[in-house]
Amino acid sequence: MGGTFDPVHWGHLKPALELADQFGWERIHLLPTCAPPHRAQPQVLNTHRLGMLDAAAQVDERLRVDDWELKQGLPSRTLPTLKHYRQTCADACLYFIIGTDSLLTLREWLHWERLFDYANFVVMPRPGYALSDCRAEITKLLKERQVSAEDFPGGVGKIYLADCQQIDISATELRATLAEQEHCPEVLPEPVWNYIREHNLYRIDANKAAALNN
Repeated sequence: MGGTFDPVHWGHLKPALELADQFGWERIHLLPTCAPPHRAQPQVLNTHRLGMLDAAAQVDERLRVDDWELKQGLPSRTLPTLKHYRQTCADACLYFIIGTDSLLTLREWLHWERLFDYANFVVMPRPGYALSDCRAEITKLLKERQVSAEDFPGGVGKIYLADCQQIDISATELRATLAEQEHCPEVLPEPVWNYIREHNLYRIDANKAAALNN
């Protein structure tokens, strides 16, 4: 499961853990992206994104923090990532978790049609995004590869549209809230909140606040 994780929150974790319960997954690798090509760059340093993920991993032993994409030092692309895991986990059944928003733009990804040679795809519902908005290529892809939960385990190249809880969290709004937050928000695991407070992340210091107000 990739993402900027800026910060990681329950909107990332709860649906993934729900899927892990459903399919009996042994591990969920949380992969922070390096210079994501399709969205704004992270606000905090990579070391802190890893630190927040390490804190989040305390809530469930199946969560693993993986800095492979960060170590590449290049804009993150999914195809090399899936190739890497196919090579290093040759005997494992791989599932790549994305959101509906990513599915709608999948045809903009580098070599997107080759991604299904290496893993199955799990698509989590996201508030504000509907499958009815899919372009023709993605609609065709779903007709060819979509399976039910009963047919999903094992193999490669399948797509499962997950029926898991939707948690409507805007990372932009969350970061703005954290600038002045004094108590742990409900959308954050407490270990992540403790890390944010310890390292004074997402805060606006007095000088910056004065400049913004002027």
